[in-house]
Amino acid sequence: SIIMIRFALVVASTLGFFLTAALGNLMTPLLRAFHDRQQPQKEAEPPTMGGLCLMTGTMAAVGVGWTAACVAQPELLGSENLLTTRLLIALFGALCFGGVGLADDLARLRHRSPLGLRRPVRLGLEAASGALVLALLGLNDCLPDGLAVPGLGYCTLGPLAPAVWLVLLVALAESVRTADGMDGTVCGCAFIAMLGLMTAMTLLGWFPLGVLPAALAGALMAFLLWNFYPAKLRPGAVGCQFLAGALGCVPLSIGWPGLTLPLALPYWLEGGMVALQIVVWKASGGRRQLFGTAPLHRWLEKRGFDPVNIFYIFGVLALLGLALTLQAARAS
Repeated sequence: SIIMIRFALVVASTLGFFLTAALGNLMTPLLRAFHDRQQPQKEAEPPTMGGLCLMTGTMAAVGVGWTAACVAQPELLGSENLLTTRLLIALFGALCFGGVGLADDLARLRHRSPLGLRRPVRLGLEAASGALVLALLGLNDCLPDGLAVPGLGYCTLGPLAPAVWLVLLVALAESVRTADGMDGTVCGCAFIAMLGLMTAMTLLGWFPLGVLPAALAGALMAFLLWNFYPAKLRPGAVGCQFLAGALGCVPLSIGWPGLTLPLALPYWLEGGMVALQIVVWKASGGRRQLFGTAPLHRWLEKRGFDPVNIFYIFGVLALLGLALTLQAARAS
């Protein structure tokens, strides 16, 4: 059965690759036409909302991969660990955050607003998405009440756990949003994170649910064909938020929310620089900046790094996060 589940993971990743590649070929001219119609003054820019290809390809690949896994091991459907329920909640959460990103993209295009949705509206939608995921996990008794801390063991948070997880999901979504516009860098880091997540889930005994990160890894590999510099198709906020939802909801659904911290290391650095910049700016009454510019990729650009070199730097950071994730999984 283990061999068949591995086959299911291969099927999910392969199907994710080919479906996303085909969808990219189909949707690129459509998105280009929509982009040019909404903002004709920006015809030279690659179209956004390419994350729709990721979402569609991943959903289809997960469906086929999980079906193959259940055919190989029918007891997965009746597992006491509620594997199917956890998988569906994780996928649903990623799609919810992707929907928030889609609304953000449409606001930028249709209302000519470069900042997208207003901050209170965006934060409210992200919080609602996170709360819905937490409610579904809680109703099915799948919501973790703590997290494993290296050197300290499992730390129980008690009634504070849902609030902590909600802050984690929203903070991750906002951090990934600051990386919107980095094109291949966003997807490249997420590809490495999905490989790390799939391996960590195997080490922690959640091997069958690896179909979701496997499918998304395959979809990201295909999307990079369209997205690597110079990009022909950008992920947009919809793609960035979908990836943030997956990075946050999958570890949460298997009871290991702490995995999100090292897995999303490049995005935490992006969002962290912005948060520190804002805190120092407000604390000094607008007289001091901690960094010359933020987030991290803008700081690197100011120092002369081109997009390809920035991609490599973020790739190294993502690999570091992967190594920390695997170390934490092995220690458990």
